[in-house]
Amino acid sequence: MNRGGRAVALVLLLLLLVSCGGRQEEQSQEGSLLWFAVDDRQPDYGHGPALGSQPWSGGESPEELLTALLAGPTQEGLRSPFPRGVTLRQCQWDEERPGVLLVNLSEQYGALADVSLTLADYCIVLTLSQVEGVEEVEISAEGHHVDYRSHQLLCVQEAVLWDELAGEG
Repeated sequence: MNRGGRAVALVLLLLLLVSCGGRQEEQSQEGSLLWFAVDDRQPDYGHGPALGSQPWSGGESPEELLTALLAGPTQEGLRSPFPRGVTLRQCQWDEERPGVLLVNLSEQYGALADVSLTLADYCIVLTLSQVEGVEEVEISAEGHHVDYRSHQLLCVQEAVLWDELAGEG
């Protein structure tokens, strides 16, 4: 993807995420949140948020959160942003870069592109950022990075989850 294409993808991401209205504050004391794409195929969807969350009261390790995330949502109105059959190959801390969690998924993840890739990436990043010590996430498919990402280290601060212009958040 060329520089112009990346800029368009980033603008689309911002437009899609802008309506997610402060969802991080919804995290309960009982557990974490799993982040999924909002099912925009519903008749009443309109122009709502692109991402939504559901509570998770299971294990809090990165592997447990990723396994639950890849299993898909149980809450109505959410859908998995991942291609069918995606599995977790490996999840480990980067020994050379403190705070970086390395996530290696199966080859199906490599089929994602553009906004679909961005939504899937940030479902992972938003979910894993709740784990103590996770500052950035690096996602690969069968050990290969997506060449058309503008950068490989993704962090929760990059996701716009409210509309500052509308005063939400």
